[in-house]
Amino acid sequence: MGFEEFILNLVEGVASANYNMLGTAFMLISIVFWLVVTSWIWVDSDERTTNKWMRFFYVLIGLIPVLGWIIYLIVRPSETIDEIYWGDLERRYLKYEAKDLGDCPRCGTQLFPGFIFCPNCKKRLKRKCSECGVYVDMEYKYCTNCGNKMQKSIKKEKEVSKEEMQKQIEETKEEAHETVKSKKSKYKTEENFINRVGESVIKGYKLLSKKVGEILSKKKEENVNDDEKKRVKKEEHVGKKDESDKQDRKKYYTRNEGHKK
Repeated sequence: MGFEEFILNLVEGVASANYNMLGTAFMLISIVFWLVVTSWIWVDSDERTTNKWMRFFYVLIGLIPVLGWIIYLIVRPSETIDEIYWGDLERRYLKYEAKDLGDCPRCGTQLFPGFIFCPNCKKRLKRKCSECGVYVDMEYKYCTNCGNKMQKSIKKEKEVSKEEMQKQIEETKEEAHETVKSKKSKYKTEENFINRVGESVIKGYKLLSKKVGEILSKKKEENVNDDEKKRVKKEEHVGKKDESDKQDRKKYYTRNEGHKK
């Protein structure tokens, strides 16, 4: 009786529900969610492009519920301005670190950063500025640090220590880091509520796509298994029929032989 009463109360509750109020609440929630996602598209596009017309175009696409959001995720730039900047900064830094890598112009021995002389043929590779003490390439006419004119006569100088090179590299890293984090450079946007909602929508789309793919794969496997089972059953049926036909022919021949005798 308890279960029957529960079912009856549930049916009565569903029948007496105010669907107009539920529909209005659903519409309000949908409008708020639509406005939040549209605002997130405006903020997200600001991190990916500096062209205001493109940002307006992305927002117009985002005004179309669901379909417009999917189109925006497809057509938007794949990298943010921050990611592009850091990628370019990393490439520049790697180029700076690898600028001394190469081969000796005289003997072809591989060279590494900090080499002033070739370790194989003793060819001088860099010379020291008499004003600031920075080592520059042999073909440079002027110092890249202070602009001092390099002398033609070259004196043998002591090689730069690894500690000094590491210190210069660390100073370059710190300078680049401070430049990016300064208020003058707009390469970082603080995460806010709209960004979090937008990222949640993207994760939801990805999760939904993954689930749909799994369901389709499972359905395809089930269809393949069903086809395989039908094929096996058909082969078994054909085999049994052939065996039955052989037995009938054998009985028929045996019966004919008995009549002849």
